[in-house]
Amino acid sequence: EESGVSVRAWHGAVSLRDLMTDGELDPADVLRVAQYELLLGRAGDALSILSDYPLPDSLFSGAPLRVIASALYEKGEYEAAGGLFVRAAGYAPGSGRGVLHARAGEAFERAGRPDAAASQYRVAAAELPAIAGWLAIREARVTHDTARAFALLSQAPAAGRLLASEARGVLHLAYGDTATAIHAMDSAGQSLEAARLAMGINDGDLARRLAYKAVGADDRTAAMAAADFVIRRFPPATVDEYVAVARQLSRFGRQSQAVPLLEKAIAAGDSSVTTLLLLGEAMEGSRRRVAALAVYEKAAGGEGTLAQTAEFRRARALLRLRRRTAAVQALTAFAQRHPEHAAAPLALYLAADVRDDAGRVSEAARLFRMVEDTWPLHRYASRARFRRASRALRRGDTEAAMELYRREAELGGREAAPARFQMARILGKRGDSTAAHREWEALAREDSLGYYGTIAREAGGLPLPNFGLPPVVSPAPEISEALTILDLLDEAGFTREAQLHVEELAGPDGREAAELMDVAEGLIARGRTREAIRLGWRITADVTLNHPRVVRIIFPWPNRRLVEREAREFGLDPFLVVGLIRQESAFDPDATSRAGARGLMQLMPTTADELARRLGVDWSDDLLGVADANMHLGVAHLSALLRHYDGRVIPTLAAYNAGGTPVARWLRFPEANDPFLFVERIPYVETRGYVRTVLRNRAIYEALYGGAVMP
Repeated sequence: EESGVSVRAWHGAVSLRDLMTDGELDPADVLRVAQYELLLGRAGDALSILSDYPLPDSLFSGAPLRVIASALYEKGEYEAAGGLFVRAAGYAPGSGRGVLHARAGEAFERAGRPDAAASQYRVAAAELPAIAGWLAIREARVTHDTARAFALLSQAPAAGRLLASEARGVLHLAYGDTATAIHAMDSAGQSLEAARLAMGINDGDLARRLAYKAVGADDRTAAMAAADFVIRRFPPATVDEYVAVARQLSRFGRQSQAVPLLEKAIAAGDSSVTTLLLLGEAMEGSRRRVAALAVYEKAAGGEGTLAQTAEFRRARALLRLRRRTAAVQALTAFAQRHPEHAAAPLALYLAADVRDDAGRVSEAARLFRMVEDTWPLHRYASRARFRRASRALRRGDTEAAMELYRREAELGGREAAPARFQMARILGKRGDSTAAHREWEALAREDSLGYYGTIAREAGGLPLPNFGLPPVVSPAPEISEALTILDLLDEAGFTREAQLHVEELAGPDGREAAELMDVAEGLIARGRTREAIRLGWRITADVTLNHPRVVRIIFPWPNRRLVEREAREFGLDPFLVVGLIRQESAFDPDATSRAGARGLMQLMPTTADELARRLGVDWSDDLLGVADANMHLGVAHLSALLRHYDGRVIPTLAAYNAGGTPVARWLRFPEANDPFLFVERIPYVETRGYVRTVLRNRAIYEALYGGAVMP
């Protein structure tokens, strides 16, 4: 909800606490500030408030009881929470009664009160027939009646198959049939849990096999948990085991732990190029680059494509060690020996880049031309043409630049769009405004939702795209029912069940585009924006990207008032802010990056602490997951960067993504004074794409929502 408690929990808590000190709170305000504190993760403060300002249990259909019960639950006092959820259910209207009974059931289950939990799940199922199948799985997990449990599991919804299999495994275990339990767990994708069961019956061989099977799981979190488990319980003892665990450790950025395992695999006789490559990469990842050189050299002595890959990685490692002369020689030799290898164009391009940065322009141009001539359609051939064209422009040779851009456009290479953009700019500077405008229009039309279409519109003074208003439609009855189920699961706190239901709801098969639009819009309304955006892109396989509903699914704007308030407070363009948030987190307040950045605007805890001190804000890292708190600091950070870069958006966005140190270096590039060329020259692929995407997002959000900015 735009004005709901969850959107401005942090702001609301601050403002209402000020009123509390003046004794001006009415019962509704007391309840609201307690709700805010609960949403901020401060369950103890919520309880203190309702202790200091006691409210009648019946107020607002039992809302004080719900808050106290939820706070006790968050504090781990599950039995007391369960009892209060039951009491609150007595005051709740409609489906709220069943939801509270379901919450009571889960609280009692966590408290180790299976009979009480089973009773509450049964009551909830009677109140909430829409999710009775899910509640049946819950009851089956805790009932002592084995026959009833198996009967309940037969009621499980299709999306709950895995949960039902897990529950069957638990039941078989309780019934004494451990072998069947292990099979059920393994079949449900819970190989690690099956391994633990096998340990319980002292079948170490089976446990080991299952644990190492879990290490190879597609799910990253499950695979890493399995890797940690086997390291503790079944340390690797064979070559395959060493490599399997090391691969997962490297996958999660724990290369320093992977290195000794791979060294043991090699010592045990695994001299394969694959393992040597893994070791070299792990050594580089743990900053042992000199040691990695020797490993890559050994791997390069093997046969086949992987040995050639090792040769390339050795050359690239030399470059990272700043041994530039040796690196250029190795990169050039690799490209000439193995022109068919996928990395050959990159190798020669890197060699040219080093020479160009060193001021050896003629040698760089020769190498760039070799890339273009040998692999004319490769992306690095495209980049080579662009580098040579930029150099030609700097020396004032527009004819040479125009010819290179025209060549790229005619080949339809990876840089065809920016080449056409540059051709139009050159035509405009020559005074041929008609031809330039024609090129702007064509590029804007053909890349209507892309970065180059966006900047073509700006350069040509063309209007923003007009997507039209989406039709007012009601979801299909089946979709409405499915979304109601999702609401009930979310309200009951059944997180895993809700996620499985969403996966089934947005499944790849069996729905028409219009139904998928209904699903996606329903997910956006429920804060599941990331899933909705993915679904929106899928819909474009059947419906044009410019469809008024689809484009708003792919570029949604939840919490719009909050974004506009924060942008207004710091004097920023709200379309820039929302475009950045979509790229950073897809509006997921719980998003966490591998580096540890968190929340809507992906702030690092250290950055947030520094910003909070500067703004004089009371802060804790828990607030990074609170939408308005994260956004307040994130917008402040964006505003400070804009001031630092004198209002220049492009270096600001680059610094937001990559930090100020590399941007300071990039601003020394000859292209730094040309915004378009500066973006194209950003060396970090991720940052270059990030800047393009946020700029594109800003333009699309303005086109979609600019006609009716909220007050």
